[in-house]
Amino acid sequence: MGLLCPLFLQDSEITTSLPRSSRCLPHSSSIKCLGYIASFQELKMEKSNIQHILKCFPPRNLKDLQSFLRFSSFYCCFIKIYSKKISSLAKFLKKEPFLPIHEESLSQFHQLKEAFKTSPILSNFNNSLPTIVRTDA
Repeated sequence: MGLLCPLFLQDSEITTSLPRSSRCLPHSSSIKCLGYIASFQELKMEKSNIQHILKCFPPRNLKDLQSFLRFSSFYCCFIKIYSKKISSLAKFLKKEPFLPIHEESLSQFHQLKEAFKTSPILSNFNNSLPTIVRTDA
């Protein structure tokens, strides 16, 4: 087992009050950092954050919707076609005053929550597998 180095946070000017000895993780297979669990093979969402999303109630006002979309967008890289899944919810951000969410958007809200439950784990690139590169140029 190797030594897993935590992300280099000094460039981001992120500081911690933890003593240096508790920040060192010799012979650790994974680390928790900034809402992610990183290991040599994969990158996952922290389970506590997934639970937070799954406990969310449908938004009742603009502030609820903004809060949910802001939090869920942090993990958008884990959700396939995330932008399409929030399209009808995002329309409500432009409406003043906030209108009750209709059935289609409510369905999208629940589908998005379900996507977080079944989201894939991002893994490191495996160059021994066949690779297809597509461009839109």
